Amino acid sequence: MEWQATDQFGNLFIGESDAESVEELEPHVAQLVAALHERAGETFRIHLDWGYREICGPDPDSVSHVLRVPWLGRADRGEVVPLIGRMVGAACEAQGLGSVTFTSE
Repeated sequence: MEWQATDQFGNLFIGESDAESVEELEPHVAQLVAALHERAGETFRIHLDWGYREICGPDPDSVSHVLRVPWLGRADRGEVVPLIGRMVGAACEAQGLGSVTFTSE
């Protein structure tokens, strides 16, 4: 997966996940965490917007990176959201980040 800048200023980057399962999504979430860490530092919030099938950050009100996950439209929300939350936590732990919050709607 590659991040594509949506403008010449580098204010918003979009990544398109081809994952078809939670397991396939894991490296894309790790890439998102790494990109947000580089962009926002040690403290940020990752938000799962179920309706748009997107995971974004570093803040839902001020997004710099959007990971689009079309597969979420076919997934069981009650099962997948907690798994993605744990996945975010594991990626943050692997990168030495402790001040990252995961939210979803």
